[in-house]
Amino acid sequence: MRLLFLVDPPDRLDPGHDSSIALMRAAAARGHQVLMAEMRELSVRDGKVFARAHAADPRSGSLGRGPAEVVDLDDVGLVLVRTDPPVDDDYLRATYLLDFAQRRGTPVCNSPDALRSTNEKLFALRFPELTPETVVSASAAELADAVGRWGRAVLKPTDAMGGRGVLLLEHGHPNLPGLIEVGTARGRRHVVLQRFIDDGTHSDRRVLVVDGEPVAALRRTAKAPDFRCNMAVGASATAVPLTETDRAICAVLRPELIGRGIAFAGVDLIRDRLIEVNITSPTGLREIDGGPADTVGRVADDVLRRLLAHAR
Repeated sequence: MRLLFLVDPPDRLDPGHDSSIALMRAAAARGHQVLMAEMRELSVRDGKVFARAHAADPRSGSLGRGPAEVVDLDDVGLVLVRTDPPVDDDYLRATYLLDFAQRRGTPVCNSPDALRSTNEKLFALRFPELTPETVVSASAAELADAVGRWGRAVLKPTDAMGGRGVLLLEHGHPNLPGLIEVGTARGRRHVVLQRFIDDGTHSDRRVLVVDGEPVAALRRTAKAPDFRCNMAVGASATAVPLTETDRAICAVLRPELIGRGIAFAGVDLIRDRLIEVNITSPTGLREIDGGPADTVGRVADDVLRRLLAHAR
């Protein structure tokens, strides 16, 4: 089978960390042809979708460096969208092109419609019984009032990733007004504000979910003095067993994930609270599998196997 990975520019992919490369290695080990392209390399002619793609051999470290080939997505067994946020105008246009491929019968993971309509920071709010106390607002007064009630809160942009723009706010801190001003672009931009939760370990959990079923989990621990648990800002990561809480929360999410065409997600939890549902490019496979970066990990292979079964 030909598999097309829509990824960020190859020079941004880290073989020791990137889950896209882990999935590519698993695909190559299974004998599939691995192709990669950027979203900007998609096009539509006569109602058919094409990609200016490069063959990738992740086992040898060759990622998108060979000659380009114009690939008809009708001839691709599965398109895996693995491009990082922001979900901006360029990203949205690419999902519209992928709609044509999906309608012609090419499976796309995750669904283009889901990528457009499922905001990773806001989706969890569909399950208020699972989330921390949360306010979404651009109002400095409303946000400051919530911080005053909670004592400590985490402010997050609605369209970023990797801990970018995430701020810890504390009631009474002299920088509180300025931080809210910066986060909201002086009241012009909505942000997510969640009550700060600390489980005593300065960590969170990333649960990888395929077809609504949890398959593996990762504990991410902040690098002091930073409070953010994102690996992109230096947090450490360790594979951990799935818990009953992980399974119970995923069971609640499952109908909505499946109904939206979200085959692969990264569910973020602190204690028993749902924080985010990542669907654009869930990470953690390399850290869960461990071992040398050039080997095929058990969990990466299991995730790919499940995604291929879903595509069929």
